[in-house]
Formats: sequence, structure tokens, C-alpha cells
Amino acid sequence: MVLSLQPREDGSMSLQVPKASQACINCRKQKRKCDKSVPSCGLCARMNRQCDYSDSSSVPTATDVAALQARLAELENRLALAVGKETTTSTSSSSPSTTNLFTPETITTTNSRDNAATTHPAPPVINSRGPLWLPAASRFPSALLLDVDIFKWAQLSVPAPPVAVPRDVYDILSSGKTVQDCAAEYFDTVHWWFPFISKKRMTLGHTLGEAGPDLAMLFLGMKLIVTLPVEGMDSADNPVYRAAKRLLALLESGGCVSLLCLQGMILVALYEYGQGIYPAAWMSVAACARYAEMCGLPGFKESWAVLGAVTTWTESEERRRAWWAIYILDRVICLGNKKRFVLPEPEKHYLLPTDDDAWDSGDPGRALSAGITTPLEQPQGRFARLVQSSMLVSRTITHVRTTLRNHQLGGDIDPFDINEVDDLINTLTSFSTLIQQELLPSLALHPTQPPYHHHPPSPFDFSSSLSPQPPPLDPLSLPPLSLTHSALFLLYDVHCCPENLLCGTGAQGFDNFQPKTAIQQALQVRAVAGLRSLSSGVIREMCMELLDAVMLPQGLAKVSPLCLDGMYNGMATLRWLWKEGGDDGGISLGENGSLGEGGGGSTGGNVGVLQAAEDVGRCLSRLSSRWRVAEDYLGLVGLF
Repeated sequence: MVLSLQPREDGSMSLQVPKASQACINCRKQKRKCDKSVPSCGLCARMNRQCDYSDSSSVPTATDVAALQARLAELENRLALAVGKETTTSTSSSSPSTTNLFTPETITTTNSRDNAATTHPAPPVINSRGPLWLPAASRFPSALLLDVDIFKWAQLSVPAPPVAVPRDVYDILSSGKTVQDCAAEYFDTVHWWFPFISKKRMTLGHTLGEAGPDLAMLFLGMKLIVTLPVEGMDSADNPVYRAAKRLLALLESGGCVSLLCLQGMILVALYEYGQGIYPAAWMSVAACARYAEMCGLPGFKESWAVLGAVTTWTESEERRRAWWAIYILDRVICLGNKKRFVLPEPEKHYLLPTDDDAWDSGDPGRALSAGITTPLEQPQGRFARLVQSSMLVSRTITHVRTTLRNHQLGGDIDPFDINEVDDLINTLTSFSTLIQQELLPSLALHPTQPPYHHHPPSPFDFSSSLSPQPPPLDPLSLPPLSLTHSALFLLYDVHCCPENLLCGTGAQGFDNFQPKTAIQQALQVRAVAGLRSLSSGVIREMCMELLDAVMLPQGLAKVSPLCLDGMYNGMATLRWLWKEGGDDGGISLGENGSLGEGGGGSTGGNVGVLQAAEDVGRCLSRLSSRWRVAEDYLGLVGLF
């Protein structure tokens, strides 16, 4: 320590400790007053920490560099957002083409060292402050859920969430196929059998005008649903899927409520269902249902307060289709477990989706709305047929749940109404035939209504070479028919057993305490014939034609996971028939390839139930390269 003599006012000299020329680093960082005492200032001495008076122009540490980089990236993102909004607005208004789906605009910045102009894409707001997903402060109005009357009376609204798009999400959307390519692939494949996102609004740039983190979620969902499974990687470990789940959690914590976010959630739930990610798929569908209820869908009066007013018919139809998409998933995911639904049944005044082509082209002149009570015989679009088949699935599951519960309760009351069962079978079989004629002419010759004798009559006759040949099977049109098949299998299965099942299908043994009535026995014969005809006839033939259609990757990409449950039930039924009676109940093929009466008399060879089961299994095995849940179905059949 260096001491110095300092004069006092009275002329005497005093010994005084010298001061530092500047404040210490700790006080400067904390913006605290420093007494500049050496070797340690008073604050550092009290805090028992090292006091450093080194020059501030020294080399910065790694922490200082990281902090500066984060600040710089944040400033660049704010500038990119401001410029990107202006460019997006001008682009969407001047060129309404499909190239506007997600083309990042460019901005020009100047390097301060060499004054060189650098052009780079302008991303949305991105969280660049490190690898962690920082939570967002939610501004969601709690009155919407605590007291909706106050929410409406005060005319409150849901603000945009203060959420920045995480850096890894932006990297995923920017890597590999561009978002524009993924969106084009989505609209060429998934959109055809599950059309709930407006292609016209996105093409015109209306969706981009609402750009934010929820738009990034929608694009991430599109990229996820068109992504094929990777060999050796579990679908739950897919980086796109993991990023989508984290972004959904971030949007939820930030209070994001928008149609774009809901559409992204639906795509994630559909991916989980198709790739067999359970129980995540089960929980995600329920979350979508709750989200739709919060938004007030499908009604426009209730959704207006949360999602805002609609200005076009295309937008109102998009909201309705989002609700129907959740309804379909909610029913489909209950097929195998027969659990209760989350989304309530549609009210009588609800409308079916309009014509798909009219909606895609934005043509209100062809948008002829029909209510859910419209007779099934009236022509409808693909998505409307899918909705109608889902409503029949809902009726069937409700009937099966009621029947099994009444069986368990026992008593003198019949466990089911035979008239209800007869009406449900007739409705399902006639609707199946109708769909085949409308959407799948190649299968229109296959009867679904089983006769009351042991084997179905021959439905094929290709003897005339002059008869017109039906077009090949189109996988995009299969989902409505497949869901109808699933409902038929479920209905036949609960009534086909010779014993009264007290615990439902799959119970360990039977408890035959009460014989079946004559009506129940007649229904049993009808159900067994129906299972045999449906599995060895329609399902097998459909799988054989589908195998030809999905040999190329282009055809495989068009297959919907909604088709797999019906195929699995057909294969499981064929294995059950084989275990019960061997191959005696096979289907006979004539010389011309037509179905014939079982039990011989055919020179073309006999296709047994085991061979038919293997044919269906080969189709499921091929489809497993697109949807992993097909592997799970094959594994379940192996447990028989």
C-alpha cells in the first residue's frame, strides 16, 4: 500500500490512503456508487468478494460476448419483423399466388467495418437468447373462463401472445424442404382426405397477414404430418415432433388463442394417432376439443368474441371444418377402447361441410349447405361423407357401450333394442354401398350387406370383355368407407358370440348364466355372416387393390391413417375364423377371378381365411412405412 501526506485546512499534514482512478468492475456492472478504496472498495469488502480495478477496455469474457450477441440478435429480429410485415403486405396484395405460402422476405444491412451490404432472409420474431425455452408472460384475460358474462359485457378481447418463435423452430422450418414445399405437399396429399385448412385463404396471403408464432405452429404441423417415419428412430423422437410439442407448450403458457394454433394442434394430434404415439394422441385430441370449446366453435356468434368477426364465407367454413376435424378424431380414437367422447354430439341445426372443390376455389355460388339431418342418399363432398361416417361411428360406439353395460348389470330387461340394431346395420351397409358408388367405383361391385346364409353370392362377373372396367383405387377416397367398415366390425363383434358376454369382448372366458333369446340368436347368425363377408370379401379385395396403388411413394403418401382400423379388424376377424374352423370357410375364386360359393365347385382355386388374413397383413406391412400405428396393429394380431 502506498501512503501519501495530504495537507489539512489547519496547515497540518495527515496520512491518507490513495483512491483508485475509477470505480471497480463490480460497482460499474451493478451501477452502484464506489468509494474507490484500494485494494478493495467498501461494498466489495462488505460482500466479501474480489474487487477488480482493471481497465474496462480489457478483453471481454465469453459471458460478455454471449450477452452482446444476444442483444444484437434481438435488435436484428425487431428490425426484420418491422421490414417483413411491410414486404409481406405488399407481396400478398400484388401477387396472390401459391408462392406466397411462406417465402421469407429479405432485408439489407450494412457491415460497419467494410460498409458491405449483406442480404439475408427476414424471419419472424425469434428467441435467440440461448438454447432454453424461456417462458412467456401471459396476457390472457382470465374473465373468459372465470366469468364469461363479464368478458362479454366489458367487451374484452384476447391479445396477441408475447411469444417469440424459438430459434430451433425457425431452423427446422428453414432446413430441408422449405415451408413452401411442405405446404404444397400437404395440400396435394393430406388436404384431400382431411380438408380443414383453407387453401384459398393461404394462397391469397390472408393467413400470412395474421403472421405470428401461431402461424409458425401451423407450418410446423404441416411439415410434421408430411414427414415419413425414419428407420431406427421412434416417432416420438422426431425432432420436428419434439419442437412442435414444445412450441405448443410455449403458446399455451403465453395465452395464445387463435384458429391457426388450433389447426396446428389438430395436425399434431393426427400425427400422434397415425404414428401410434400413446397416450399423447389420446390427450392431444381432448386438448383440441377443450380448445375449440373455449374458442366458441363451431358457432360464429360465440367464436366472434374470441377469434374475431369473420368477413368471408371461406373463413366461416374454415372454422366449422376445424370443429368437425376434432369431432372425427374424437370418435376415431375411441374405436378400439370404446371410451366416452370428449366433444359433444352436434346439435340438429349444425351444418355439414360444403363441397370441397367449391371451398378450395372460394366459390360461394357452389357452396350449398346441408344440415346433419339431411338424408344420406343426398350427394355430398368427401369431407362431408367423412363427417357422416364419423357420426355413424359415434352411434355405433354408443350402442356398444350401452349393450355391454346392460349385459354387466343383468336383469330381465333386454340388453339392447333389436330394432335399433337392425336399423343401424341397414344404415351402415347402405351407406357403405353408397360411398363405394360415389367415391370408389372400383369397389362398387363388392356387397357389404351380408346374406343370411353361410357364404355371400358371387358379386363379380368379368366374363364380358366389352364391359367397362372401373378406374383404379384412389387411396384419397378411402377414409369414409374405412370408418364405416370399422363401425360395422364393432357392431357385429358385440353380437356375434354364441355366449352372452358379461365383460365385453376379450374377457377371460364366458359366464353363460342366461341363454340367448331367439331374436338374439338370429342376430348372432347375421353378425357372423356379416363379419365373414366383410373381412374375406370387401376388406381383402380393398387391400389387394390398395397394395397396387401404394407401390410407389407417391401413392403411399396419399393413404390416411383413418383406414387402418378397418383393415386391422378385418385381419383379426379372419384369424379368429381360422382358429374357430380352419380354412373351411374360405372364399372361392372362379376361373375368371370372381367370388364363388364356398365349399368347392370352383376350378380356379380356393382362397382360405388364413391366406386372406396374410393378404391384409401384407397391406398393413406396406402402410407401416407411412404410419407406424400399422406396425402396432400387426403386433396385436400376433397376440391372437
